[in-house]
Amino acid sequence: MKKILPSRSFLTGRWLLFLLLSFVLVSSCKKDEENDQTTQTDQYLSVKKKMYSVMKYWYLWNHDLPTVNSANYNTPEAFLDALRNKKDRFSFIMDRNEFLNYFNEGTYYGHGISIGADAEGNLRVVFIYNDSPLKEAGVTRGWIIKSINGTLIQPGVDVTALLGKNEAGVENTFVFIDLQGQEHTVTSAKKAVAINSVLYKGVLQAGTKKAGYLVFETFITPSVAELDSAFDFFRSENIDEMIVDLRYNGGGEMNVAVHLSGLLVSSSAAGKMLVKMEHNADRSSYDTILTVPGNMSSPALSRLFYIAGRGTASASEVLINGLSPWIPTITAGDSTYGKPVGMYAFDFKPDPYFFVPICFKLSNANGFGDYFDGLPADYYVNDDLTHDFGNPEEAELKAVLTYISEGHWPVTKSLKKPVTGFGLDKLTGIRADYKIF
Repeated sequence: MKKILPSRSFLTGRWLLFLLLSFVLVSSCKKDEENDQTTQTDQYLSVKKKMYSVMKYWYLWNHDLPTVNSANYNTPEAFLDALRNKKDRFSFIMDRNEFLNYFNEGTYYGHGISIGADAEGNLRVVFIYNDSPLKEAGVTRGWIIKSINGTLIQPGVDVTALLGKNEAGVENTFVFIDLQGQEHTVTSAKKAVAINSVLYKGVLQAGTKKAGYLVFETFITPSVAELDSAFDFFRSENIDEMIVDLRYNGGGEMNVAVHLSGLLVSSSAAGKMLVKMEHNADRSSYDTILTVPGNMSSPALSRLFYIAGRGTASASEVLINGLSPWIPTITAGDSTYGKPVGMYAFDFKPDPYFFVPICFKLSNANGFGDYFDGLPADYYVNDDLTHDFGNPEEAELKAVLTYISEGHWPVTKSLKKPVTGFGLDKLTGIRADYKIF
């Protein structure tokens, strides 16, 4: 019988929410092999066997795995799709080096931008990393991508195909339209981009109150130092309110989410339960409760404001849901993605893959964790890609500032949905979370 023996060192985390585990197989017997009676010679045989063994042992829905013949599936991704539970939109398998670069080193290969569509059918820059070669050319959030390599960008154009492989040196020529309507032609080569997870920090005036504003994009190991620096700044400014913008934060390492919870409310909620992680019935001995850390200097806050949306997932949702029993939380934007489950990351070396399946469900101190449809917002407002972060006229930020200063939400029109059809739905793994290129 195959068993998976994990390292017990908890490196929890990601949109993930993962625990990094070494994959070890001990002994074997035919009846616990995947439901496959054929002898396989395909290049992914080893990977598919490991995938099935992991899911049989760790998968949250391990007793509901279907009977499949792995020889019928030409790739690990196709095999995973055949095995996944209908509730599982999240499990994935990805290149080992890309995984380690992103989560441990905070780098990935690309142009250093996230892109997304607006309601008028324009493809815009959603955010840009400080290390992006395009930043040197003056590109900012909100710029429209008019064309790539001579192809006019419109619904139906596969942008992911136009941009090519995610390898160093791959060049693309962009024609941008800036926020003043001027065109800029920029040629950029992909490179290893260092990720800054704090996209913006600042203090804004809201009536008589000073509001700290943090735009936080991902929970990865290097984020801890960035967050510590940001909250040193907020404490020095003696803020009265705190706005945490997680609208583009698809999650990350759980230990970083725990750290952020302490930076926000350690003074009032130290030692309180942040999240309970519950496994399948066979792995219940691994169930864990994580608490808000103490001994951290946090602002004296009476409430927390969030900006969230459909891109807010996993560890971000744990933060919002987990702190809600201990401090009033108010959210503007849209409902979150809805991922009340977490993953472990299995290193399949020498095969060049990390496998990241759903292995546990999540709940807060009140026992609430059934938010597959997302955590609802208190006030719904469109994402405003025409203003940069920190601009008090940006629609979502403006709504929160209005609430702080006037005690009520502004009157707005109904939400418009972004136009689809740019090939962004073809992204997988990390790139699907953040639409980064």
